Amino acid sequence: MTTIGFKLAGLLFKQLVKPIAKSVKDQAHTRPWLRDICIKVGDWSNRVSLRLTLRLMGHNPAKIKPLAAEKALEYGANFLGEVLVFSSAALVTGAEFTRKYQSDANKAEAKREKERKQKEALENRFRTIETKIDILLERQNQHERFLEKVMGHIHSIKNESASKSWWKSLLGSISSLSLFGSSSTAS
Repeated sequence: MTTIGFKLAGLLFKQLVKPIAKSVKDQAHTRPWLRDICIKVGDWSNRVSLRLTLRLMGHNPAKIKPLAAEKALEYGANFLGEVLVFSSAALVTGAEFTRKYQSDANKAEAKREKERKQKEALENRFRTIETKIDILLERQNQHERFLEKVMGHIHSIKNESASKSWWKSLLGSISSLSLFGSSSTAS
């Protein structure tokens, strides 16, 4: 799901929870089991709120009177409704955070994979270049050996004869020699 789609879905979810929270507040007056829960929650939230307020003012409350049933019912219904709205907002925020975290992790993994492939391609390129250099060095060595043979034949022919047929024997010697010798390799 796209970022905009995800945010719109989260906003829709939060908006749908608000009528549910209002419904809980309304049904707290008609449903006995929900009424009991709201009264207990309202009384508890009142006690916690009063204790914190009195302690912040420097007093130590010994006992706090319970609220009237209707007042506790109203506090409890409001508290449960707000808990539903807050929980939905926290759920959507957590889901957005998780999605963003996963998206960032996927991007980081894709970046690492791209860097790995680039490094691998570069290493392959260097290996290819090294191989080609080795082949060129071998060919250079073959050519040097060939030139040494030619020079040896030239010196031997010079020493044997100083006549005009010297060129004929040189050409004959060169044509009988192989460019790569007997140890040539196919590339």
